[in-house]
Amino acid sequence: MNRHFSILTILLLAAFLMSGCGESTERRGSDNPSANTDAPPVVEFQKTTHDFGKIITGERVAYAFRFQNSGSSPLIITGVRSGCGCTVGDYPKDAIKPGEEGKVNIVFNSAGRRGFQSESVRVLTNAEESVVTLRITAEVLEL
Repeated sequence: MNRHFSILTILLLAAFLMSGCGESTERRGSDNPSANTDAPPVVEFQKTTHDFGKIITGERVAYAFRFQNSGSSPLIITGVRSGCGCTVGDYPKDAIKPGEEGKVNIVFNSAGRRGFQSESVRVLTNAEESVVTLRITAEVLEL
């Protein structure tokens, strides 16, 4: 019985000491905000909508949505998804460092389209706001 009590005491003491070490490490990191490397990046687009105005059916038009990583860790764009094949997005494949800028290029193909068009493109990132929706509009005219 005495032997079981000693083993239990040692295990409880070890668990207590290990949990104390974890707390002091966390406290040290939170006292120094510049040491917080777990803060997510922040993606800020200059604008999230663009109107191409009046275009002729069959015309391809493009627009570059500019953004900045205003967070404190690298921003990674993991993909761009559009609602249809008429809208295609291209994006930086390398990480965007804090303070750096980049752009997402959107190309709209108006072939087979008529009238008012509104398409959205979702930008997927590792940022705090992980999905940003960009929207383009146009009025497609026939000749």
